[in-house]
Amino acid sequence: MTQANSNNLIYLVKQGDERAFETLYHLYANNLFVIAKSYLRDDYLAEEVVQDIFISLWDRRKDLHIRGNMGGYLFKMVKNRCLDILRKPRKLVSMEDEATLLENKINFKALQDKEASFLLEEELEKRIEEAVALLPKTCKKVFLKTKMDGLNYKQTAEELHISVKTVESHMTKALKHMRLHLREFLSCFSLIG
Repeated sequence: MTQANSNNLIYLVKQGDERAFETLYHLYANNLFVIAKSYLRDDYLAEEVVQDIFISLWDRRKDLHIRGNMGGYLFKMVKNRCLDILRKPRKLVSMEDEATLLENKINFKALQDKEASFLLEEELEKRIEEAVALLPKTCKKVFLKTKMDGLNYKQTAEELHISVKTVESHMTKALKHMRLHLREFLSCFSLIG
């Protein structure tokens, strides 16, 4: 996802656009779940962390001040929430064996590794760019003008010398393609179903 597209998505979420928020959720939730699960080793806790992150994001949407990439921002939120959980002694810890305690310590240290956030960010960017690259030529132009450059349908139509209805048609195809392409990538770690 380019910086322009990320900024556009953030702007729409800040304005209360539920579709933009759903897009954000579908783009990142599964990957964030996999990251949280890899550190917490608990499906329920990992799912809870991701849900809490998105609830918090929506609740604080008007006050969002995101510097850089949205994926990196969300990863940091998950990382911090996982660190909080790993820091807290759980009631059942006394029943856990030493191997699990050691694994939690290792996971806590791994979460502090800044390179992990860059890897996640790069993978998300790469997958989204691949999906965009697979769009047909005109469809790709329309998608990039509206989603990456932030133009509305009328502006896109004027710039590409096509009708607004044609822009709408291409956007419908592009969004369907993006959902399908990203769903295939994320389906192996499906949280949503």
